[in-house]
Amino acid sequence: MAAINGIKTAAGIVTVDSPGDWSTPPEAMPAVLLRNSRDRKDSVNKGMPEFTTTITLEIEARVEAVDSSTAQDNIEALVYNIENALFTDYNVISMIQQIASVDSEIEITADGRRHLGGVKMSIVFEMFEAFDPAAPLPVLSQWPVVQPATTGLTDVEINVDLIQPFDANGTYANPPFPASVLPAPRTSGPDGRNEGGLSITLPQ
Repeated sequence: MAAINGIKTAAGIVTVDSPGDWSTPPEAMPAVLLRNSRDRKDSVNKGMPEFTTTITLEIEARVEAVDSSTAQDNIEALVYNIENALFTDYNVISMIQQIASVDSEIEITADGRRHLGGVKMSIVFEMFEAFDPAAPLPVLSQWPVVQPATTGLTDVEINVDLIQPFDANGTYANPPFPASVLPAPRTSGPDGRNEGGLSITLPQ
């Protein structure tokens, strides 16, 4: 839930909940409801319990609009925001091996003057799990996970030493790619010459 809290639409902040049922009063829309509906573990060996685990996250999102085309636009925008929030969240991506599949089904209905847009999404996450009976119980880690600090990219240096053309007999000091330079006499490059370069200072 933390990954998609704070999603906004044209109608305002989205209500996010994880209930046992799926009822949504009109005043709570736009709304996103989610729950873990399926958990499957497939063994990867015959020894210690180690599994490739797939978890299915069910999501239902609902919006209300004055006409069907606006409802269609709003629910498609909400689907995009949900996917973007989940698939770029460090806490989610750091736990899984892959997002195995995503299924979405959009439906537009009318109730008098109210036009409702809804989507049912099923997202399957795959992860590795291991259970060691001899290991002490793990200490519960902080949630959400604190993303490690990163160092900003300030500059980029690009150097070119081509395979063709090349100098068959020359030897050059300080080649840009020393591990790739063939000793002379050679039948192909790189030959150790810096034949072109580009320096980029960021941000531009």
